[in-house]
Amino acid sequence: MSRLHRFTGDKAVFDYRWDGVQPKEYTNEEIKGVFKHVLVGPEDNAPNFIIRYFNVPVGKTTSYDQHLHEHGVIILHGQAKVQINDNFYTVGPMDSLFISGNDIH
Repeated sequence: MSRLHRFTGDKAVFDYRWDGVQPKEYTNEEIKGVFKHVLVGPEDNAPNFIIRYFNVPVGKTTSYDQHLHEHGVIILHGQAKVQINDNFYTVGPMDSLFISGNDIH
């Protein structure tokens, strides 16, 4: 069944929230303070498709990852340094990335 999650935050103050989406805060020391919002996923009866929003505060990082599935990333605001395998990129608002399956990122 299709589903809508309306934006309920305030972009003017970088408050990104959606109706019916509970943010999850990472608690391990490496990425503490990073929040993940699953906008579309298993709870929406979408077992093979996912859209997530991550809020990564200034000075924080996410963990390195490597997995079979490919995915895309869009930077909404701020800047980031992104590693894909041995390459590093500085990205900013509205930049997008495609990450192939098994790439280290």
